[in-house]
Amino acid sequence: MKNVVLYSHGGSGNRGCEAIVRGTFKIMKEGLNNHPVYLGSLNKQEDLDVELSKDMGIVPYENYVKRKSYEHLRAVVKNRLFGNVDSYITLAQRNLYKLFNEDSLAVSIGGDNYCYTDSKWLYLSHKEAKKRRAKTALWGCSLEEKNMDEEMITDLSQYDLIVARESLTYELLQRKGITRNTKLYPDPAFQLDYETVELPDSFVEGNTIGVNVSPYIFKSDLSKEQVIAMYRSFIHHLLEETDASVVFIPHVFWDHSNDLEVIREVYSGFEGNKRVFLIDKPYNCMQMKYVISKCRMFIGARTHATIAAYSTCVPTLVLGYSVKSRGIARDIFGTEQNMVIAVQSLKGKEDLIEAFNYILHNENDIRAHLRNIMPEYKERAGRASHELLELLKRKS
Repeated sequence: MKNVVLYSHGGSGNRGCEAIVRGTFKIMKEGLNNHPVYLGSLNKQEDLDVELSKDMGIVPYENYVKRKSYEHLRAVVKNRLFGNVDSYITLAQRNLYKLFNEDSLAVSIGGDNYCYTDSKWLYLSHKEAKKRRAKTALWGCSLEEKNMDEEMITDLSQYDLIVARESLTYELLQRKGITRNTKLYPDPAFQLDYETVELPDSFVEGNTIGVNVSPYIFKSDLSKEQVIAMYRSFIHHLLEETDASVVFIPHVFWDHSNDLEVIREVYSGFEGNKRVFLIDKPYNCMQMKYVISKCRMFIGARTHATIAAYSTCVPTLVLGYSVKSRGIARDIFGTEQNMVIAVQSLKGKEDLIEAFNYILHNENDIRAHLRNIMPEYKERAGRASHELLELLKRKS
């Protein structure tokens, strides 16, 4: 029986990763015809916590070989004598590899995984999938040109399908000569449904401004203390210039990159203000999307928090730090100017206030534009499913 293997998923502690998985499963579901779906995950428990196991089998990246076993010792020797880490990576991914065969569709689903410098594990998974004659797809990806060395270009060239989620990445692939079976479709998370939850008493529907902050806001030249002070000044500005409430909304709960930790630092000092509050429940991505959808406006540092806002027609300022933020904004608005501000460019508290004032002063026009463009844009994200389903049908 043919199967679909979604892999290179970081775990649903990042609600953006969860949103990609759910969006992908939704748009493929109708055409799967009982083909089993598996999810290769770096954190199985996070996926169980949000109940992804209802739709697919969760296959963890784990080292199932006992320490001091022959396979483990062989990997140690190769690493220490030759600097070869491939064997270690293979041990961690061995259960994933077992799912790859000539009847498999292997889909590398981590949207921006190739944006980082450590791509060896991705190359090895792809190589193993090809070795076992699986069809392979790089799905909903963003790519940074600075990281595209010859090894990466060789790896990318061997995919049976590449779907870029924004035009900047698509154009980069074209320039690099990776044109065979390269397509452009919106991020699958634009297709994500939302799930209703009870909003806090302080939440005024249609007049609450959502704020998502993450550890990435510290990538500017400012000190951590200056960034925290900048955000607090921004919140004071919102309270003074609008009659809206302000809600802090986390989107990633990983120990090494936890939005709530940063949010609590910014929120400190506002605890007694009834117009400022935070969401601290670990809602799943569909529930978070519902909360965001009820906001009047949104400012976000996490890409998929802003996708939740865009897709529900909430005027949004993106605190961008990579090509994905700029590319998505350009595809929706025709330009990223005024819609995305680079975290690295922030020099003082006025920068953030000035950037958001554009959204505030053009709120109705932005909302009208989103309402006009979003139905077709979301439909286009759904149409990407036929690329995967056709690949699944193809014989080796």
